[in-house]
Amino acid sequence: MATNLYHLLAFLPATEAWEMPPALEALAQALVSSGKLRINAEHERNFVRYGSAVNDLTFTARELTDPQLGDATRARVARLVAPAMGAQGLADIWDHLRRELKKARGVAAEKEIKVARVLVQSAHPAVIHLLLSSGTEIFVSYFHNVADLMAVHAWQTHGTSSGLQATEGEGTAVYVSAGGDPFFEGTQKTYATDGFPALARMVVIAGQELGHFADLRRSAAGITGRHSTDAHHSRLRANPIAAAGRLADMRRVAELTHAYQAAGLARLRRTETRLAFYHARLRYSPPWLLAQVWRFTRQAQLIHNCKRQKLLHHFNTLPRLYLGDAIEQYLADMGFNLAPDAEVYRNPDPLVEEAIAVIEAVARVPQQEHKWGRAAVQAAWPELHRFYYGTVIPACEAAARTHTPDFIGNKDIIINSIQKLVISLRRRIRPRPAYYP
Repeated sequence: MATNLYHLLAFLPATEAWEMPPALEALAQALVSSGKLRINAEHERNFVRYGSAVNDLTFTARELTDPQLGDATRARVARLVAPAMGAQGLADIWDHLRRELKKARGVAAEKEIKVARVLVQSAHPAVIHLLLSSGTEIFVSYFHNVADLMAVHAWQTHGTSSGLQATEGEGTAVYVSAGGDPFFEGTQKTYATDGFPALARMVVIAGQELGHFADLRRSAAGITGRHSTDAHHSRLRANPIAAAGRLADMRRVAELTHAYQAAGLARLRRTETRLAFYHARLRYSPPWLLAQVWRFTRQAQLIHNCKRQKLLHHFNTLPRLYLGDAIEQYLADMGFNLAPDAEVYRNPDPLVEEAIAVIEAVARVPQQEHKWGRAAVQAAWPELHRFYYGTVIPACEAAARTHTPDFIGNKDIIINSIQKLVISLRRRIRPRPAYYP
């Protein structure tokens, strides 16, 4: 059964300062300095929680210790104090939070900035600017769901989610799970997915949830809805342009599937499956060599047919995949994310159900780019890609420019060929991190 893929990326995320475009590194540093990044790294947390079963607030170590954030933090804490308790009540809660902070053990600054770097690479710069200017809290967990990040009353409804973009009266929050330690170094893994699988999962889920955050329609009065929904309808209805785009892209994926099959995808996949069998059991044997020859032959035939039909025939994925396997997973993944199959997306009203599907599909455009690359998404989802980068992102840029004097866009994070060469060489000559694929 088709499902959403979380283990693939089309690029290797930068985790060190020298790997980052300077403007993007500045955004990562700003995210850390804001105190809004909340991390649960299994046995360590950089935040504490205070409140009741139905209403609670979280505070990071930076919010409780950084003098520049002190006034804003005290104002938030004051909301938890009954008027009759006065200054002493505020002092008691403040002391309680500081004690709890010691129990949380904290997250190392090096790990904190690495998480921030990964997050800012998961979305358009305008979305990160909005995240910072709006004071949105972003939660990251090393577990497989976000239950450990949420208040008790939210576990039952949202705890099993891999990610979440929540909009409430008090503001917005973004939740991301990694399903392991994305920067794991060593041999004793806690999860089988520690290392690159967790790193890829963080990027993919953050891409989707920040895509939801970008989709919010903003005005001077606050959040008024979503770009993917119809602003002129009183009930939840899909934006007609986005809805038509989703249906057109579903037809496009079906057309691509037929075209790749006609180009020889099934024959190539049978050959790759045979080769994988011999590669695991009889490597370098005559049957293995023969299977290699057949694979190269079938692959050359498929590439020739793809060129004739102007089909994409190169997928630069991490981890590396055989061409036929990559195409097969690409088609299944692109098809599934246009119509994700889960109970949470169903509704008795077919128009509401369609709106939910459109909301999800629009938000998943950046996630799919992280997995397959921009060209691959444009080939399979031309209409939704156009809607996201023609409607959603321009609105985010306009809003970000209004609130951020030092706004940066995509052009500011492009690095030149010399920088790319330096990064490539440094990655080759330095000790290879264990979390690399």
